[in-house]
Amino acid sequence: MAKLKNGLIDKYGKIAIEQHGSSYRIRWSEGGNQYSQTIGKVCPEALKVAKAKAQEINSDILLERFDPSLAKYFSKTITEKPTEQLNLLMLWCRYKFAKKKLVAATTQKGIWPEVDRALNAVSPRCLEFTASSASLLLAELLERYAATTTRKVLENIRAANLWGIEEELISKNFYSRLFKSIPKSQKSSRSRKCFEKYEIEQILAAFASNEFCSKFSVRSHSHYYGYVNFLVLTGFRPEEAIALNWSDINSKNEIVVSKAYSQGILKSTKTYETRRFPVNPQLSKLLETLPRTQSLIFPSAEGGYINQHNFGERYWKPIVKGLVAIGKVEEYLPTNNLRHSWITRMLRSGLDIATVAELAGNNSETIMRHYFAAKTQDLVLPDF
Repeated sequence: MAKLKNGLIDKYGKIAIEQHGSSYRIRWSEGGNQYSQTIGKVCPEALKVAKAKAQEINSDILLERFDPSLAKYFSKTITEKPTEQLNLLMLWCRYKFAKKKLVAATTQKGIWPEVDRALNAVSPRCLEFTASSASLLLAELLERYAATTTRKVLENIRAANLWGIEEELISKNFYSRLFKSIPKSQKSSRSRKCFEKYEIEQILAAFASNEFCSKFSVRSHSHYYGYVNFLVLTGFRPEEAIALNWSDINSKNEIVVSKAYSQGILKSTKTYETRRFPVNPQLSKLLETLPRTQSLIFPSAEGGYINQHNFGERYWKPIVKGLVAIGKVEEYLPTNNLRHSWITRMLRSGLDIATVAELAGNNSETIMRHYFAAKTQDLVLPDF
């Protein structure tokens, strides 16, 4: 068989059979990892083996049973020692491939890319499997990222490392010991803060009037007035509100909360539980004003699900920061703090904590620890 351009002789799906120097080899990529295996010196027998291996591996890839360790396909005499070639980035790629059906889709879409970027940004020495390289990795991560991001990246690296030990690809765990050296993140002083009623009224008015909408903007801010007002009246997590369909309102006039939309993925609620939220007259009046042109209650201006990150950057942030600048809102807080505001308002009005927790989809301890905001404005202490 004639040798083609760049040494290519034949190809089975992703698997290329090449003549490399005086030997046959097969090359392919899978799961973000590059593979190359020399089969033997150029001869009819070696070419038959190369074709058989190429077909076997291609078949396993198509059937999603590919073995990234390659132990299934090659004997020890052929397989190159993984400890001599493998580095942390390669191990991470193999780990992702092995775990893609087991790890939550939101983790794969939201967190794994952060690890990808981090491992591709650090110096090559950080990717070696030694104690000093692990320490250097931590130092470089802390130079580039906040402590919380560094911890998140290392948690995933540690998981890949432990998997690699189980698969006998590496022999030691160098990463668990690093966590004690990550500086403790200071808790944000804003974490439990909420908007007061007059501030919420200003925010809603700004959305409705397009007060901060640029004359060059294609989309008006007022499109999202109903979405923001709904968050104000219910305390829903944004991803829960975004996922709502009109069919989620049942015959008892309750909103059935069973799903969430986040990072491009429709999934179950954060607590994996379904809850029912009663529609009171004020909420009913809001829902009656919303158009029913789509199955979604709150479609984006472009149609389809709202991208909460884009909403925050393009709509929420300019409006709330604009209101802060002119003194109508005390300080900037993200969209999620509307949930804090609703929970705090319910508790201040006298609704018991068990009921508030049930409606919010949390437990009472979480409500008190993370959501119930202290009253600091217009505070008058009672007399003795």
